[in-house]
Amino acid sequence: MSRNFWAIINSIYHTVHAALWALLIAGSVVLLLHIPEMRKGRAIAEARRLQEISEQNRFYCEKWGMPARSHEQLICTMDLDHIRKEIEESVAAETAF
Repeated sequence: MSRNFWAIINSIYHTVHAALWALLIAGSVVLLLHIPEMRKGRAIAEARRLQEISEQNRFYCEKWGMPARSHEQLICTMDLDHIRKEIEESVAAETAF
């Protein structure tokens, strides 16, 4: 193969090498800029999840005859939270394998 062919291959190699480094740097910068947004999104999702759980607890406790903001509803909510925690731990233990 001619010297000109190897010069072209070498030029392509260096161009691709530089492009990959540029892509790595640009991707890192984009990721670093989006980390705060990802944290904010996760916090919003967690707040929504807690709100949904609270509404579910209130719904079921009232359905079972416990008036809102009563001691009975507080105990009912604690029981539901305990049941939910046990189920989440059980599912996490099953999916760990």
